[in-house]
Amino acid sequence: MTSQHAVVADPPPAPAPPAPGRAARLLGRPGVFAAAAAAAATALMAARIFLPGPIGLADNGDGPRRMCALDSVAQVDPGSAPWWAYVNFGYVRAQPGECDPAGGYRSSAAVLLRLARPLGHWLGLPGEVDLRALAVLFCLLAGLAVGVFAAALRGGLPTRSLVCLALFLVVGDSIFAGYAASPYSETAGLLGILLAAAGATHLGGSPRARRAGLLVLTAGALLAVASKTQAVTMALPFAALLLFAHVPPARAARAWAGRVLPCCAAALIVATGAAAAQWQPEPFKVINPTEVVFVGLLGAADDPEAAAVELGLPADFAQYAGRSWWSADPPQNDPRWPGVRGRMTYPTVARFLLHHPDVAAGIALGAVEDFGAARPGYLGSYPVGAGEPAGSQESRLAVFGTLLRLLGGGPLLLLVLGLGAGAAGRLRALRHHPARRAFASAVLCLAGVTAVQFLTAAYGEAVEGVKHQVFAIYAAGLVLVLAAAGLCCAPRPGAAGGGALPPPRQEPAGAQEHEQEQARRQPGRA
Repeated sequence: MTSQHAVVADPPPAPAPPAPGRAARLLGRPGVFAAAAAAAATALMAARIFLPGPIGLADNGDGPRRMCALDSVAQVDPGSAPWWAYVNFGYVRAQPGECDPAGGYRSSAAVLLRLARPLGHWLGLPGEVDLRALAVLFCLLAGLAVGVFAAALRGGLPTRSLVCLALFLVVGDSIFAGYAASPYSETAGLLGILLAAAGATHLGGSPRARRAGLLVLTAGALLAVASKTQAVTMALPFAALLLFAHVPPARAARAWAGRVLPCCAAALIVATGAAAAQWQPEPFKVINPTEVVFVGLLGAADDPEAAAVELGLPADFAQYAGRSWWSADPPQNDPRWPGVRGRMTYPTVARFLLHHPDVAAGIALGAVEDFGAARPGYLGSYPVGAGEPAGSQESRLAVFGTLLRLLGGGPLLLLVLGLGAGAAGRLRALRHHPARRAFASAVLCLAGVTAVQFLTAAYGEAVEGVKHQVFAIYAAGLVLVLAAAGLCCAPRPGAAGGGALPPPRQEPAGAQEHEQEQARRQPGRA
């Protein structure tokens, strides 16, 4: 007869999860995973740019100012066009007088071009410089940055792989990839931001990792800030990040010494930004504010005549409202131009905007639309030999671009700024967890880059607004990836490579007296 209290057998134990194989364990090591991520990112980026045929970005007329730094001019392919429609990869040595020395544009992008020139010769590419070699260099450096970023990640192998894949989907998106083989200085800016972000994730690791991260961050920030005049405002968030970093110069260094290297790096970045602000060619110191006055201010004013008078211009200069420097019948062709040229300054623009917040808000709303558009629609992606119609744009990889269009420029911008504010609020709570704090600081820094570049593009020049938002859009995409990495893959407190810094080396209390007492007790020792 069955008892009222039946005996219930314990359920069999759940089978243990299978142990990872030897290859998975090896790949899970941070150093091995970083090397594998770097190699995979380099190969994928090369395939993305060169297969089934190379893509780039057509010249809008800015190319000669950069390429003349190498005394090179474009070799327009038969059937191609020099501007807008097609990419021309090849550049040949300029003839005497073909390059205007006064029109050159100093930029850190020249460093990449000088490296690409011998690389192109080694690859057997024709001409003096070939932009396809620049794209190869871009793939190598982008892969290096992904590897540095991957080295800071911890956690399961699938999670780390997905985060690295998300980073590649942003970096390789069609919004940005065309700059790899282009005559634009944005190439240097995009690479610099990526390297700086990757280096920043190591500022909470071991002393050696912090020093390496600081080196990569500084190199990337210098490359980005010196890429073009628009980029100099990025020096502010990069320097702010470093002012609160702690990087000991040696394992046993005192606490205050950890501030020296980051502060020196911050000063170098700010000084480079100040120098880069002066590199702008003299004509453009007038051209850019002129664009803002006539296209940005008069073009948006309800009463252009009254606005012209307030700006110190003749009332009938309102006829030039909405006309850029490059349009037909531009304002500088007016006989009275020499008398008003001195009004074309950014302080003049700033005073007007302070008195007309409605105009300032209208410009900001237009910049939000440019942010959401993400990619200028007037620059072709293909060489003429690809057989594509003039002005065709590739869309081989558009995951981030699709997300941007689905969310809209305004919501994505608010999301990124909100993530930055959330990261700022977490910094104090994470003060005892440096590794996680480093990811939060990187999110805050890149959100700052998004904000300053959005404002710089909005109020710095009133033409080609979509193209000028590229740094803000790029930094916004990296913020999303870094926020996910900080949530899922930041080192846990006390994990290898994370946690607090080890204390300076010192002898334990009483160690010397104990050693002397032991020496006295042992015969034969003095």
